[in-house]
Amino acid sequence: MAKLSLHLSLFLIVLFSSCTDSESVDSYKPAYTGRQGEIVVVAPKAVWALDETNYLKKGLLELFPGLPADEPMFTTVEVNKDGFSDVFKTHRNLLEFRIDPSNGLNVVKRKSVYATNQLQIIVTFNSSKEFQTFANSGLSTVLKEFHRAEINRLVSRNLAFGNKDLNKKISEITGVSIVLQEDIALAKITSDNTVWMRIDRKKPVGGLQHQINQGILIYSRPYTDALQFSDSSLLAWKSKINKALVAGPKESYMSISDRYIPPSVTTINYNQSVAKEIRGLWHMGGVKGVFMGGPFYSLAFYNDANKKQYMVEGYVYGPQFNKRAFIREIEAMVKSVRPLL
Repeated sequence: MAKLSLHLSLFLIVLFSSCTDSESVDSYKPAYTGRQGEIVVVAPKAVWALDETNYLKKGLLELFPGLPADEPMFTTVEVNKDGFSDVFKTHRNLLEFRIDPSNGLNVVKRKSVYATNQLQIIVTFNSSKEFQTFANSGLSTVLKEFHRAEINRLVSRNLAFGNKDLNKKISEITGVSIVLQEDIALAKITSDNTVWMRIDRKKPVGGLQHQINQGILIYSRPYTDALQFSDSSLLAWKSKINKALVAGPKESYMSISDRYIPPSVTTINYNQSVAKEIRGLWHMGGVKGVFMGGPFYSLAFYNDANKKQYMVEGYVYGPQFNKRAFIREIEAMVKSVRPLL
């Protein structure tokens, strides 16, 4: 089983790294349907029958990382193959399972099959053993691919409808380009060109309007030592800037919250280079009695053009709401950042 799992992991890496992000755009295809964070899962009854111990259903409930309360990465809509009608075919995210006794495990990624900017992933297997192996070892990689598609859709939305004037201003100040949402506004610029931007809005819950705050910060420092990319150095740098820039009530300030969930630092491939992303929780520190907090997402990278290290990050505050959709919006803006040459 271990050898098969390793083989599957390598297979998925090759599959998704070899796929391009180009779309077969057909002007006659409709726009995709469905909400952000939804996946329609299509399978014949025989597949659901194989899932006696809920390998698949448990895997589909994989948690979104770095949130204060458990939320799955995706909300799933389960559809039997014989019920896969036109109502479902245009959904933004399609995950289909097929049984083919004549072929081994195969995973295919397709774009814009029934609708524009749609992602469909088809998993074919020939035995219950292959099915369980995929559910245990391969499904997480597939969910990350759907997450990447959601991020790309948000970036595309912001390119079309975002705050282009602020995009331009931020690039002139910071030396990096960014694609921002339409409703974001500049909150503060410091003398060293550290930037803080905010989104303040309200949404109804239970007949009342409740506050949602999101923020984006961009800051940099001269890059002189590889140790600056150590986890401890990045977290200390983030803490210093957050404390100085993001003030709360009663002289409180933003700080990293590691009491329940320590921040997670991961090395990733960003813009054809190595970077580090940080997920975790923040709270307002410095004084007692200020009960504010939420998730954050940070990206640290090096810009060879000006020999600087950058940190671009965002946070969410919305105590009455689930955070998954809002932190995805943050991640899309952060990951849209590109160094200016």
